[in-house]
Amino acid sequence: MPLIYLIESIVSHRLLIRANEQAKKLQVALKCLTTAILSIETVKCFNGEQYELQMFTSMTALAARVYLDVANLRSIQIGAMQFFTLSVFVQGFWYGSHIIRSGDRNVGQVITTFWAALLAIQGITGFLPQFIVMQKGKGAGARLQMLLKQISTNDQSQEAEGDLMPLRCPGDIEFREVRVLFTTGRKRI
Repeated sequence: MPLIYLIESIVSHRLLIRANEQAKKLQVALKCLTTAILSIETVKCFNGEQYELQMFTSMTALAARVYLDVANLRSIQIGAMQFFTLSVFVQGFWYGSHIIRSGDRNVGQVITTFWAALLAIQGITGFLPQFIVMQKGKGAGARLQMLLKQISTNDQSQEAEGDLMPLRCPGDIEFREVRVLFTTGRKRI
């Protein structure tokens, strides 16, 4: 059991680091995509479709590479648990038969110990997939908490009411005193 704990804690730590790295790469890719969609007119005007596609593709490719590391670490984690489960069978039959032949224990005691060890390993193995999901949720919750700390309630209310405006908007086009030209039905254009 201590060996299982040691291996699983080392792999879990590396898995958490890689999962956070993957989430950051996916966040950058999502930011590229969102920016391109929100400013689609600018992208079209400057024929930037290929550039935006290349940026998004490169970011998702980076995230995919990190995901391969995550998948490999999960495979190591699950493989280690399966190895230890099979090693309990080997220990149970080999060492159990040795103890019975030497007369130190009877068959009932060996079988009881064998089943107890097998059930403990099987319980840990059954918990492992949920533990992986919990680790992913813990990382997502930490990122969400960090995002919530960055956004203050004052900024939210000002932004929702449209009170936040830049002091100056450098560029070639400026809009001043824009008025509604005509209305159609219920909506103004």
